Amino acid sequence: MKRFGLMLTLVAFSATAMAQGAKVTSASSNVKYGQLDKAKEAIEEAILHEKTKGQAKTWMVRGDVYKAIAESKNPDMKALSETPTRIALDSYKKALELDTKGSLRKQINNQLSLMSFTVVNAAYEFNDKKDLVNSLDCFEQSLSIDSITTPGKIDSAIVYNAGLIADQSKNYEKARFYYNRCIDIRYGGSQVFGLLAITYRNQGDTATYMATLERGMKVYPEDCSPLLVELINHYISQNQSDLALEYLAKAIERESNNASFYQAQGALLDKIGKPDEAKVSYEKAIEINPEFFDPWLNLGVQVYNKAVEMAKAANDIPTNKPKEYDAAIDAAYDQMNKAIPYFEKALSVKPDDTYTMQALKECYYKLRSKHPEYNDKYNDIKAKLDAADQK
Repeated sequence: MKRFGLMLTLVAFSATAMAQGAKVTSASSNVKYGQLDKAKEAIEEAILHEKTKGQAKTWMVRGDVYKAIAESKNPDMKALSETPTRIALDSYKKALELDTKGSLRKQINNQLSLMSFTVVNAAYEFNDKKDLVNSLDCFEQSLSIDSITTPGKIDSAIVYNAGLIADQSKNYEKARFYYNRCIDIRYGGSQVFGLLAITYRNQGDTATYMATLERGMKVYPEDCSPLLVELINHYISQNQSDLALEYLAKAIERESNNASFYQAQGALLDKIGKPDEAKVSYEKAIEINPEFFDPWLNLGVQVYNKAVEMAKAANDIPTNKPKEYDAAIDAAYDQMNKAIPYFEKALSVKPDDTYTMQALKECYYKLRSKHPEYNDKYNDIKAKLDAADQK
C-alpha cells in the first residue's frame, strides 16, 4: 500500500509539471497566432509556479510575449502593458542568467537585436508625449541591449539622447553620467561640456560649473565658442562686466565676423560708462549685419540720451539768460534729431517693436514745431501704437 501511494504521488507530480510546461508552450504558440492576451495570461502563471519559474525557457518565452505586445499593431493587444519592452528585456536577462549552458543565448540575442529598434522608437514616442521617465528608460534599455548583443559597442547618439532626457527631467546625476560618457568617447564636441556645466549651475555649484567650462575650452580650443558664450552670459547675469568683456574679447578674437559679439560688447561698454567705445562696437556689428536690430536701436538710444542730458543742462541756465537757454535747447533738439535715423532704421528691421515706436513718437512730437515734416510721421506712429494697445 505504501508503494502504491508513492506511485500515485509521482504520477500527480509529473502531471503538474507537465501542466505548467504546457503553459509555456501555450504562451509561445499564442504569440505566433497573435493571441497575446492568452499568451500573457499563460506565461504569467508559468513564472509563478515552482516547477517552471526557474527554467530559462520560461523567461525567454515571457520576453517573447512582451516583445510581441510592444510590436503589436492591435491597440487592444498593445494596451496589455504600459512598459512591455522593459518587461521583455528584464525577462530575457533573467533567461540568460538561468541559461547556464548558453543553449538559448543566440536565440535571445536575435530577439533582443530585433527589439532594439522598437525600444528606440518607444523612447522617441514617450518623449513626444512628454513622458521623460519612460523615454529615458527606453534609451537605457537600448544601451543595455547593446551591452548584451554586442559587448563593447557604444551607440554615441543614444548615450547623448539619454543625457538630454535625464537633464530635461532634472535627473542631473544621470545626465552627468551620460554627458561624461560622451566626453570620454569625444562625442558632441564642446557642446557637451556646456551641457554638463549647466547641470552644476542648475544646482548652485558655480565652482564646478566654471571649472567644467574652462576644461571644455582646453579640450576643444578650436571649437569653444559655445563655452565662451556661456561664460559671457554668466558674467553678464552676475553683473561682472569686466570679466564678461574679457571673455567677449576672446570670443571676438576667435570669431571676428560675429555681429552678436560686438553688440554684446557695445551694450556692456555702455553699461560701464564708455559710450564712445560702445559706439564703435555697435557700428562694427552693423557693418557685419546691416539688418541687426539691437545695435541700430542702441545707437539711437545713445544719441537720444545725450540730447536729454543737454536739455537738462539747458534747464539749469538762469532765467535771466534767455538767449543762452534758447541756444542750448536748440542744440539739444538738434542732437535729438540725430537719433531719428537710427530709430527709423531699427523700426524698419523690426516693425512691431513698441519701444522703438514710443521713442520715435516722442522725438517726432518734440521736434515737429521745428521740423513740420514730422507732423505726419507723429500721427502715423501714434495710430500704430494705439492699434497695438487695442490688441
